[in-house]
Amino acid sequence: MLKVILFDLDETLYPRASSLMTIIGKRIERYVKGVVGGTPEQAEELRKRWRRTYGTALRGMMEEGWAVDVEDYLRHVHDVPLEGFIYPQPEVRAMLLGLPVRRAVLTNSNIEHAGRVLRHINLEDCFERVIDLRALNFMNKPDPQAYQVALSLMGVNADEVLFVEDTPINTRPAKEIGMHTVLVDCPPSDDADYFVSNVLQVAGIVNTLLSAS
Repeated sequence: MLKVILFDLDETLYPRASSLMTIIGKRIERYVKGVVGGTPEQAEELRKRWRRTYGTALRGMMEEGWAVDVEDYLRHVHDVPLEGFIYPQPEVRAMLLGLPVRRAVLTNSNIEHAGRVLRHINLEDCFERVIDLRALNFMNKPDPQAYQVALSLMGVNADEVLFVEDTPINTRPAKEIGMHTVLVDCPPSDDADYFVSNVLQVAGIVNTLLSAS
């Protein structure tokens, strides 16, 4: 039976078209350039490769032996304006509060960024907790260990969870361990069980899963 919904944060709870993550991506590239050197183009390619391979550029730097101050990195890349990019989401808020199951955020960002975003879009009180990068012991999505930590923290089994994401590489391992998976604003593929154009459509999937149990 469905007991918990884990929501990704960025570009899942607010629209991808906001471009906020594009700005954060550029700040990551500047940080990577400062650590590794090279050209801006090389920093961009490294960021993209590390994200494909490890889920985040931070994990990539750590895994490949670059000296990085984690807290300095997190402060730097998330030091971006929210005004003018993301806005309160009243319809999403109403949908979340109407879901008859527990809800949490599972993010590769830190708690400070997550809290700031959730407050800005007026969704902070819609979740019982945020499972952030530190709570995951820096084993970020899509590392299978990250999902096991999240399940343990929520006290549920994989088949009792619906995981809502905007990135296929993150739903794939969640699906493999038995979570129900939803991709938002992504074309259909083998990477998830359900595909929606807008996070508001998650409510219908929840109703379907609850009716089937």
